[in-house]
Formats: sequence, C-alpha cells, structure tokens
Amino acid sequence: MMKESPYQCRILRVDLSTGKISKEQLDPQELRKYIGGNGVAIKMLYDEVPPGVGPYDPGNRLIFAAGPCNGTNVPGSGIVSVATRGPLTNLLCSAQANGFFGARMRFAGYEVIIIQGASSEWKYLWIHDGETELRPADHLLGLDTWETEEKLKTEVGQTRASVACIGPSGENLVRFSGIFCDHGHVASSNGPGTVMGSKKLKAIAVFGQKSGVEAWDSNRLKLARENFLKDAEQSWIGSA
Repeated sequence: MMKESPYQCRILRVDLSTGKISKEQLDPQELRKYIGGNGVAIKMLYDEVPPGVGPYDPGNRLIFAAGPCNGTNVPGSGIVSVATRGPLTNLLCSAQANGFFGARMRFAGYEVIIIQGASSEWKYLWIHDGETELRPADHLLGLDTWETEEKLKTEVGQTRASVACIGPSGENLVRFSGIFCDHGHVASSNGPGTVMGSKKLKAIAVFGQKSGVEAWDSNRLKLARENFLKDAEQSWIGSA
C-alpha cells in the first residue's frame, strides 16, 4: 500500500457573505504540480478569480497558504504565503510573512484558508484544532495590529495562538496596507491588508495542540535541512 503524504492540502473555505464555512481537499496528483504554499495559493487564485473581478469585489479571494515544510524544523517553516488581487496594480498580489502563522495553520488542521465574499459587519476568524468560528470584531476596530493581537490572544484564551490582522489603515482601505502576523512580520506587497479590510475581516487567529508535522521521509528532510544550513553559512562567510 502506498504511504499517504502528510501534506494533504486541507482547505478551509470561508464565505463572509453567507457565513458558510466548509472543508475541502486538493487532489494529491494536482497538488504535486504546485509545490509550496505560494504555488498552491496562486493556482487557486487563478482558478477562482476571473479577469473582471476587482480587488474590492466580494468575488475576489484572499488566500493564506502553507507548504510541505511548514511546521517542520526547516528554517523559515513558520512563513505564510498570501495571494489575492491587489489594489495597487489590480493584478496578482503574492506576499509572504515570517513568524509562526504558516506552521500554526497546519497545527490547527489546514494548509490553505480561502476567504471569499464580504461581510456586512466586522468579523474575526478563530481556528483551533480543526474547529472554526466567525466572531464579531467591532470591539477591535481602531486598534493597531499589536493591540489587536494581544487582545485576541486574551479573548481566545491561548497565548500561543498566531494572529494575522490589519490595523486602521486596512480598515479604511489605504491601498498599500499590509497584513501583520505575529507582531512584526508583514505580508505587504500590493496591499493585501486592504483586501482584508474590504471584506470586513479584522483578523484570523490560529492555534493547534500539535507542535510539529510528520515528514514523508524524516532522514531525507534532515539531510536537506543540514545542506541548507551549510549553504547558508558558506554564503554568509563568502559575503563577510
């Protein structure tokens, strides 16, 4: 029997217009064509957002995606990719933020979060161990991103949660607004925070009890990690 891949591209789809939340999964053969969170996010954006849909249209998607190395001990494995149609160019927005959000998405049970539609009232999304809730966010309006993160961690009762959120600029649709993850890590290229604001989504908080993910071949992953660190060290020495 063929071994099942630990990276299964579990998708959480949230329609803010209707409040409907559903779970999907990308076909494994299709997934192999788009390795990495960035590849998967761009593929889904291309498939689901036709040319006539503008950045602020409810039909636009805001996609958060993690890759197969997220949640492992590979350096940078907390990074998250964000894809949408950006307001600065009216073209593809593909932005990344460091921190822990990408890893904790997987710990919470998902590799991809697709946000579509637009809410009539401000909301935030709380994802924890496979469970998802849309909660009112009016009390968070006007808070900067650091304040929002700290308030949400207290509210959900989990100090180790990761939070991706917008501040007042995103709320007011400033076109270059970013999405802030884990305080100072920002997905900023082409204004994804503005798209989040147009959907009236203040924040996403994620948490899972897991502290790691299984690798298909742990020995090969270990070797790849060692080679990566060796190359990085040589590059740093060479530039010193």
